[in-house]
Amino acid sequence: MDIYLIRHGETNWNRMKKLQGTTDIPLNAYGIELAEKTAEGLKAVPFDRIYTSPLIRARKTAEIIRGDRPIEIIETDGLKEISFGDYEGLCYLPDNYTIPKPGFRKFFDDPEHYDTPPHGESLLHLRERTSSFVRSIMDDPANENMTFLMTAHGAAIRGILSGLQNLPLAEFWSGPVHKNCGVTKLHVEHGKFNIEFENRLYY
Repeated sequence: MDIYLIRHGETNWNRMKKLQGTTDIPLNAYGIELAEKTAEGLKAVPFDRIYTSPLIRARKTAEIIRGDRPIEIIETDGLKEISFGDYEGLCYLPDNYTIPKPGFRKFFDDPEHYDTPPHGESLLHLRERTSSFVRSIMDDPANENMTFLMTAHGAAIRGILSGLQNLPLAEFWSGPVHKNCGVTKLHVEHGKFNIEFENRLYY
């Protein structure tokens, strides 16, 4: 089994460094271009099934990469981005910081002590939600010889990989943070996996 994990293309909120989370922001023109270039790079991959986060930026990325393949795109909350609750839409750039708590930067710098925003999702919950979904695909014998495309989000993909590797929360960001349309490939045999490549770009 092969699983291709792909972060969505760029949005305007990505460009402005706003917390996006579960806010449903569409791809911008450059994000569509990135997805189109990634689709070209993956055009020879024989995908059998496509899963996506229900958020439009991930769904549109999946549609572009699918191209003319006659494959249904299946939405699942297992690939949805972490919720930043009341902080969504706020800017985390140091020179334009609009988040009420100065310590929010622990999300990036000290995830073990990250203080979940009001009405948001914890990193522990994100990791369990996302990695358990992917693990359920990996553990199903019916999927043994299949190739999957999964379009998701930056923190969601780190949740998947850190959860599958059973990393401590302090090491949540120990791998690279996916760039927009960054691709990671997992090869799975008998429920065990290895990362063939991570955060590969086709643009």
